[in-house]
Amino acid sequence: MAHPAPPDQVNAWWRRWPDANVGIATGDASGVIVIDVDPRAQGDDALEALETRHGRLPATVECRTGGGGRHLYFAAPPEPVPSTVVAPGVEVKGEGALVVAPPSRHASGGRYEWAPGRGPEALPVAPLPAWVAALTRGPEAGPHPLAGDPPPRTEGERADFAEAWRQVGIELRPGDRYYLCPFHADHRPSLHVDADGCRWHCFGCREGGGIGRLRQLAGMPRAPRPWERLRGRIGATRPVTLYGGHRVEVVGESLHQDELLALAGGRRHYGGVELEAVAELVPDGREPPGLAVEIDGRPVGRLRREDAEAVHGAVDRARDRSGAATCAAVVRGGWDRGRDDVGLFGVVLALPAAGPTRDPGE
Repeated sequence: MAHPAPPDQVNAWWRRWPDANVGIATGDASGVIVIDVDPRAQGDDALEALETRHGRLPATVECRTGGGGRHLYFAAPPEPVPSTVVAPGVEVKGEGALVVAPPSRHASGGRYEWAPGRGPEALPVAPLPAWVAALTRGPEAGPHPLAGDPPPRTEGERADFAEAWRQVGIELRPGDRYYLCPFHADHRPSLHVDADGCRWHCFGCREGGGIGRLRQLAGMPRAPRPWERLRGRIGATRPVTLYGGHRVEVVGESLHQDELLALAGGRRHYGGVELEAVAELVPDGREPPGLAVEIDGRPVGRLRREDAEAVHGAVDRARDRSGAATCAAVVRGGWDRGRDDVGLFGVVLALPAAGPTRDPGE
């Protein structure tokens, strides 16, 4: 263990810099390992996904950072723990790292503070769970999640991604796997590739992203990228039988990203899409007034119960009168900006707030 500075030296530092922040060297130097959770990078969601897969973290000392994040303190195990980003927004601070501690002040002006009931005077520092240490050491830990669940990719996107790796000498296997990285002298597999989500990250050279960055590093010609947002109309032309300007967001669309990507032409654009369409509201077989949403015969989500209740009378009248309840819709999102910045597609409908519908021939 590193030797700490003698007390007289520490006192001299404080006299000279009385407003200095406090830092704790993690790892062997202090016997402390810290899990740094950054909610701005979806760290809370990523940590929840890790705990769902591996088990809940024990109660331990916790700091609320001045920037809105969390530091979870654990006792270091006998074996050294490397400092590693184990998921976007979740970093394990081990050997060679440092964390800022209370009562330091963040650049934003906020203070680092112990979480209520979780300060060092209230809780002991829990031992670091074995699964956390294993995640920092690579493939022997098993599949490594990059970040929760990525937006689904089409078969074509997966095939292009696999072919790009094949050209640099790697034959991808399904799912999350580790490989020797072709972009540095890798003597143990440090390259993690999510073949289904078409994304990758190397814990050795810190490179990563999607197929665009892979092609760039490999010196391959890059496919033309549509930088602008794609605008236009999609789906077959259908008459609208539900008129209104009440904006309603479709929910459950995350389960239908393949269908939405296919509606958008099967490829992602840097700026995403904004495509006008005509959507149909269809009873979903659940207890009324459950309503599913379809575009061009493809399911894209459903209405929230409260939204379905607000329009179910108008939907019934439109179906009785015209044979279908249809409305104006816009498909948005679905961007791909590289470096794992991939957006979900979403759908917004224009519905009547209340009142009768009218036939398109009226």
